[in-house]
Amino acid sequence: MELKPGYTVTLEVARKAKFGYFLSDGKTDILMHENDVEEEVETGSHIEVFLYHDHQNRLSATTKKPLIQGEGFAWLEVVSVKTGHGLFLFNGISRDLFLSMDELPSDRNLWPKPGDKLPVSYTWDKKGRLMSRLVKGQPIEEQSVRATEDMMSKEVKGHVYHYLDEGAAIFTEEGYLAYLHDNEMIKEPRYGEEVTVRVIYVREDGRINVTMHPLRSERQEDDAEKLVRYMEERGGQMPYWDKSQPEDIKHRFNLSKAAFKRALGKLLKEKKIEQREGWTYLKEKK
Repeated sequence: MELKPGYTVTLEVARKAKFGYFLSDGKTDILMHENDVEEEVETGSHIEVFLYHDHQNRLSATTKKPLIQGEGFAWLEVVSVKTGHGLFLFNGISRDLFLSMDELPSDRNLWPKPGDKLPVSYTWDKKGRLMSRLVKGQPIEEQSVRATEDMMSKEVKGHVYHYLDEGAAIFTEEGYLAYLHDNEMIKEPRYGEEVTVRVIYVREDGRINVTMHPLRSERQEDDAEKLVRYMEERGGQMPYWDKSQPEDIKHRFNLSKAAFKRALGKLLKEKKIEQREGWTYLKEKK
């Protein structure tokens, strides 16, 4: 039997100490801190414990059950971020689990924040210290469920767990595998961030494509309000109209030409604006 952090083993309670107990496999004594004992134990009895390194880097034992069991993985919550090193994740015991910055993107803005959740499993560094690594691909796919057509246009929540070439992979609360394309992002979400998205396509394999954008009618309302606010702040006018250049519109409003024209069309239909010689004007309210 190998005594190694990350393993669950059965050991004999060899003796009691002031600060806990010493357990033994007959060759090696391992400390079990008092705060790692969930219920009374008796000297000479055999108990199942999880092994980890304590804050003084000593191999220690706990009767508490870690969230990650054996060779599996779990979605662990980020509890702290150590710049230049990595993250610490809560694993259900007194010692948080480390995730190296080598597992994270080079863009620091995409690093998780406390409260975010990541799928991780156990690994060990060259010195045999227990740490974690990100999980993606098949292990997560095996836990997923197929979405059905009635999910179209519905909102779902989930955590970003992986970035692909042109988008992000999300695992939803329902267990769906979701893909968020770059074009469907309002902002680039962090690894582990919980996002609320809307289903725009259900694939034959049960996976879903999602968007951060609201429905077109809602988006058009927001875009129209944006143009009205812009004109109100500038004396009720702006040097843009439906024939303005797409790059000018994108630069000023972060809208596509099509979205800009839809918003203008809505305001024209409602008789809130008028256009003359390359300018758009708010009509005076009667």
